[in-house]
Amino acid sequence: MKHIAILVPSFPIASETFVVTEIKALVNAGHKVTVLTFEKTSVLINLTSAIEVKKITKPAFKLILPSMFNIYKLARATHTAAQFKSISTQSLLAYGYQIARYIKAAKIDHLHCHFMHGPLAYGIVAAKLADVTVSSIGHGHDVYVNNADLKPKLALCDFSIAVCEEMAMQFKRFSKSNVKLLHCGIDTSQFKFVPSSLNESVRLIFIGRLVEKKGLQFLLPALKHIPKEFGITLDIVGDGPMLNDLMYMAEELGIRKSIRFLGEKPHDWVSSNLIYYSALIAPFCVAENGDRDTGPLVLKEAMACGLPVLTTTLMGANEIVTPSVGMKCMPGSISGLSKMLYKFHQLSPHKRYLLGQNAKQHVNEHYNAVKQAEQLSKWVESL
Repeated sequence: MKHIAILVPSFPIASETFVVTEIKALVNAGHKVTVLTFEKTSVLINLTSAIEVKKITKPAFKLILPSMFNIYKLARATHTAAQFKSISTQSLLAYGYQIARYIKAAKIDHLHCHFMHGPLAYGIVAAKLADVTVSSIGHGHDVYVNNADLKPKLALCDFSIAVCEEMAMQFKRFSKSNVKLLHCGIDTSQFKFVPSSLNESVRLIFIGRLVEKKGLQFLLPALKHIPKEFGITLDIVGDGPMLNDLMYMAEELGIRKSIRFLGEKPHDWVSSNLIYYSALIAPFCVAENGDRDTGPLVLKEAMACGLPVLTTTLMGANEIVTPSVGMKCMPGSISGLSKMLYKFHQLSPHKRYLLGQNAKQHVNEHYNAVKQAEQLSKWVESL
């Protein structure tokens, strides 16, 4: 099977567990995997020693030209680099050469690039120099905010992956792009805890960075509209620039006593504590700068723990959450969130439990990282 290199801007990143999950799944599928990154972080992860992580060092351009592979490959790489307007051709050739050196030395057969911003352009040029195939996968900010040169990037990849149907439709508007749909999977074996009792009260949990696109600025006013006798509580797990604003908003709305700001928690805490809640709530919206969540892993992880999900009809959330596993409302709608919360509260504890059990089954069938890796492997092997 082909030796696959995973190119990422930084590695590892605590919030990007999907990258490590994919790497492990590809290894289990039979591939040798090497990670190429521009920045090695100090985040601790559990990876087998067989997976090498190589940092891409800054190139010395004057030392590169004499040792380019051949005139044909140099011309092809230069032609490719010239199609990108956001990064200089010189920089693309220099870093592309560095990456191509690693590819050649490690005998890598295919380069798979996570995120579609700047590093993808370097990866594409490197693939041309090393004469290997290249693919990419878009996630969110890299597609809807920092999306310079998206059209040529899609056209120059052997195939590009969208993590939800709406993103795939956007990619397909570029006629020369080979687009495939593949939702990010999770390691379902990490989520063995299941709810052990049925609770009358509704305990909600939010997990994520406290930024505009998460939609908490709409959720808190929605909670204000829910009768106090319902006793709905909300635990917010995460940190971010909106923390103080949200705490102030909760005070002003008079709902501070029913909300706990728990700060950031390790992944192990999340997987073992989700079972004590009635549902995960994820009121996703589109931020003013266009940023949005596209295929949120937090939904799948909560579902894997047997939790119903309350979310919005935005991007991948609309595909992941069906009526049998949770509820949805329009993004950015305070009244929509209020009605959804009211409706969920009216369900019996048993019906909420059944939604959670359906959610667990749904994730195992459709968002298992093993199955996702097998599909990616087939696409790579077919090139």
